[in-house]
Amino acid sequence: MMIDRLELTKNIQFYNLIIPEDNPNRTITDAEITNILDASDDNIEPGSNYLLKEFRVSKRLVENDIPYKYSLRIFPTLRPVYFIGEIDGEDKYQDKIYAFILILEFDNSIAIIKKSCANVSDCIERSFNLVSSNLLAGTFNDSDVLFQKISTRTITNSDKAIRNRSAESADLKGSYSTHAAGRSIPYYLKLRQGAIIKTISGSGRLVEASQRVNFDEITAWSYNQLCLIRQGGGIKDFLNSFAKQKDLSEVLNSTVPNALLIESTSLYEKLQSEGAILKYKLPDGTDCILNETQINHLLRKLEKVYEIKPDLTIRAPLGKAKIRKNNKTLTIDSTILKKIKVSYNSKDITLQSFILKNGFYSITFNDPCYMYFMGNCFEDSSGISEINNILEMLVPKANIKNVSSEKGVLARGMTKFSNDSMFDVVENIHNGDDYIFCDDLGNEWADHITFNKTESYICFIHSKHGDKSTSASKLHDVVGQGIKNLGYMYFNTADFTDKVKNKLNRNYIGVYKKKSIPTKIKKIRKGNKNNKEIKKYLDALFKDVKLHRKCILSCSFLSKDEIEREFNNLRRKKPVRPHVTQLLWILSSFSHAVKEANAVPIIYCDN
Repeated sequence: MMIDRLELTKNIQFYNLIIPEDNPNRTITDAEITNILDASDDNIEPGSNYLLKEFRVSKRLVENDIPYKYSLRIFPTLRPVYFIGEIDGEDKYQDKIYAFILILEFDNSIAIIKKSCANVSDCIERSFNLVSSNLLAGTFNDSDVLFQKISTRTITNSDKAIRNRSAESADLKGSYSTHAAGRSIPYYLKLRQGAIIKTISGSGRLVEASQRVNFDEITAWSYNQLCLIRQGGGIKDFLNSFAKQKDLSEVLNSTVPNALLIESTSLYEKLQSEGAILKYKLPDGTDCILNETQINHLLRKLEKVYEIKPDLTIRAPLGKAKIRKNNKTLTIDSTILKKIKVSYNSKDITLQSFILKNGFYSITFNDPCYMYFMGNCFEDSSGISEINNILEMLVPKANIKNVSSEKGVLARGMTKFSNDSMFDVVENIHNGDDYIFCDDLGNEWADHITFNKTESYICFIHSKHGDKSTSASKLHDVVGQGIKNLGYMYFNTADFTDKVKNKLNRNYIGVYKKKSIPTKIKKIRKGNKNNKEIKKYLDALFKDVKLHRKCILSCSFLSKDEIEREFNNLRRKKPVRPHVTQLLWILSSFSHAVKEANAVPIIYCDN
């Protein structure tokens, strides 16, 4: 078989040789290329021969007369047939496919094109640095391309926040809102540059849509892309709105990791797409394959946010775990993740290696400006500047300090909520509104819904009581409730009159220790109870061009003075406890989610 018969897709990763200061003349060695090639064919079919095997062959580009070297291996590998189960503990049926790896050397840079071969990341990283997606994006000016798709990861580990977003358009530059984009890490870009469509992924992979091309064409294209990377400096009017890539060693000099999240959704999707099997060894040495229930249980454990202690250990539910750091990477070291094996492509690797290889984890820091994601560190380019906007969202209310419970003690015959309850405080705050509805329990849109025609607003109010604290955990539930119900804020007249008829036009029934407590508290707390009058009122309200909506959290456990004091410490880069960082992201997430729903975020709190 001749190399001229190769037909390859333009799907590539670039690496630069690591050159130490004490050895500036260092060049790529035979051993370094051999190590990559040997790692790539770990999954070769036992007893088979290479279809093609060439090592550091010297050639010159046809058009440019540029010298380069190439190394190539093509070999058969076996892949289990997953729709036929094992027989006597073995995979009797396997698909035979052909894998390949092509390494192109240009000076001290290499380009790798591969398919179906074993993982080579570990041996590459010993001697080479990956050319990041950030550098790949430097090969063009934003004004010269049409951004047709972007996927981003938000710099947060809050389980109430939207962590990933994707947007598509003919050109996102004209339609994508860059509000809060500074805390979003772009990890996938699809762009059109003239007639050429390219994609750039967070793993440093560049793909150009085209027909398969021959060896000389793929080599020339690879060299041209490398020249563009080296040239760099493209003007980034659009991409500069997003989080900036930072050198990890610089970040570690100013702050420390404080929380870990396994990207469990991406992990599960990858396991499914690979047809992978999860298993672990029993004491007798036999393999035990995890069933669907066990996998779901494992993923539920993995999807939690785990606090990283100052000594970099992690409070794991089982076994021991810690974060290992060096100047270039942060990795996970977990006894449980190392015991579970992932079986795919005729090879077993630990679940820990599988997660690390694919970058399915993120780490936040005491300084909330930074996040480690997909092997790189990023800085929130909006970050601390949001603090002023978040503090403006907090509105102290005098009577909240006297609140001792959410709904008070409920009893038969009551006509109003007790004076020391959050519900009563909310109703007093809004006593100037035209309508006040208590929608608590059942299919609720909010704890209270109010209308005001003079001020032209609709309020959805969610209440939560607790002792004074800056703990993020108490805020999780009420923020989640508020964000979950944002869609209901754009109800129509028919939706609401139906709710009045079926739920709100009756008395409030409380629940205490799973027992119902009927009261005489009307769910329509203020306003005309006639459904026709409510319909007439809403029809007029919806016609008002000044109509706006407010999503309000009423939280007795929050003190604006205390939060402002902690956030000022963050602003001055003073040490704070991990939950303060999480509090900032939760409040920020609430603010952004509400604003994106074209509503006004407000939080009632104590002084």
